Amino acid sequence: MAVIFAVMAIPFIAMAGWAVDYVRLQHVKEYLQNQVDSAALSAFVEEDESWQTKWGLVESVTLAEIGRQYQGNWAQNVSLTPDRMSDYELKVTASARVPLSFMNILPGIPDSQLVTVSATVRFSDVKEVREPPDTSLLDPQAGDFNRLWMYCFWPTRPENDPDQPRRTRMVPVADNGGSQFFADFDSPPTKPGLVGIYNTIATSNPLGLDGAEQGPWRISKGANTNKREYEYMWPDCAQGSFLSFRLENVRFSRTQQQYWDNGAAPNNGGDKKTGRFNYYTDTYFTPGNSTEQYAGLQGPQPYVQPGQKVDIVETVLCDTIEECRPVSEGGIIPEGTNRTPQRATGSCEPGKYMYYGWEDRPPGLSGTSSNWQHIAWTDKDYDDIRIIIKCPTFETVGERNARLIY
Repeated sequence: MAVIFAVMAIPFIAMAGWAVDYVRLQHVKEYLQNQVDSAALSAFVEEDESWQTKWGLVESVTLAEIGRQYQGNWAQNVSLTPDRMSDYELKVTASARVPLSFMNILPGIPDSQLVTVSATVRFSDVKEVREPPDTSLLDPQAGDFNRLWMYCFWPTRPENDPDQPRRTRMVPVADNGGSQFFADFDSPPTKPGLVGIYNTIATSNPLGLDGAEQGPWRISKGANTNKREYEYMWPDCAQGSFLSFRLENVRFSRTQQQYWDNGAAPNNGGDKKTGRFNYYTDTYFTPGNSTEQYAGLQGPQPYVQPGQKVDIVETVLCDTIEECRPVSEGGIIPEGTNRTPQRATGSCEPGKYMYYGWEDRPPGLSGTSSNWQHIAWTDKDYDDIRIIIKCPTFETVGERNARLIY
């Protein structure tokens, strides 16, 4: 019995020692997780300080609390590392070395074990709410068919990543062919025709509507006529994305709806280039600057040099809806041909209106096609299709807070 006990005592004592180290490792890991969760959440609480100031305070308090808990015995070389993934997401990683008392007896096992945990939080702020666009100012003289689309642009997403498209929730909102457009501002939508479309998009990828370029929309009536009716879900852009516009231009087809969707317009004499051309604003804002910036608005390929910018949109900020009328009608919207478009520099504050006027054929481009002059001919009046949008108001959805997402 004495011999058997002596032989069995060694593994029993080793297992007991390992249990002590294991409990210590788990205790440190769980405590670090609690602290890093609290640190990540606390970094978004106060509004009146810069993020750097807030993080410095949170970091010092958290490290002091961990030091008080373990007095440098169970957790050594503790560090906190923040990763500001976006203006609305923060990842905090904590690490510490835990000294071992028994496990390190075995060859190859170091005297301490590194423990690492992390927490990611997403900040929830007030929600931007916009009213439907006023699309009554459409120029009937344009010979091309022009359709405006709205979408959400994600400037921080990588280029050409199919899992994270930079343009999402894209829906048609106006055209100059006489169509009518009806917005559904509910999310998810309540219009019966949009419910199934929404569900299909929302469940087709992990990011839901923000993982697909096309948003919920449909032609609800008159698909084969020039009196179409559209239904669409308003692109309620999530934090980190910005409401943007796409101008879809189909040459010589304003009164020929059979070409609106495929772009196969007639040649109109045989020497004028035809087809479909898309221009994207890819709108974004920079910190401290309330003026809209446009990353897109490049000329159509292959007819212009790659990356060549086009100046085809005019923006005017109006204090009232009455101001958003042409000058000849008592408003402040510029008129006339062969002019330089205005670009609003003020902030689109609640109660005001933003006017967008588009020139459907970009002026001032040098093309590579022999008939580019036919493509680029324009009168530079910036009113081929026009839209007015009421500046957003803000409503609080729940409380302003940050929540753990993983």
